[in-house]
Amino acid sequence: MKSRVANRAILQPFSVLRKVGFSSRGMQRFERYRTEQKRLNRDVMVMRWADGIWCALSVPCQAPQAIIVDEGQQIDAYEDARACLDSDFLPFVSLSWEVHA
Repeated sequence: MKSRVANRAILQPFSVLRKVGFSSRGMQRFERYRTEQKRLNRDVMVMRWADGIWCALSVPCQAPQAIIVDEGQQIDAYEDARACLDSDFLPFVSLSWEVHA
């Protein structure tokens, strides 16, 4: 069942983190991460799964403006995010930019 959950991620805008109710210190960390990623021409969004696992996902902003997170990437991100959350770390995950013909 875990793999079935892991490959069904939902992408949401960064603003969803403001609605969750993190402490002001936690939100400052998210905002610093987002600012740092913007300087690197990357955007930050939230990827979450049905079982409550989530992560702040950094993705390249280069054209074209389409983002596809395949099942393998979703499973890898799920495992990374789960390990971070289990260790009481904020789950920051970064995707690399690839071009497929």
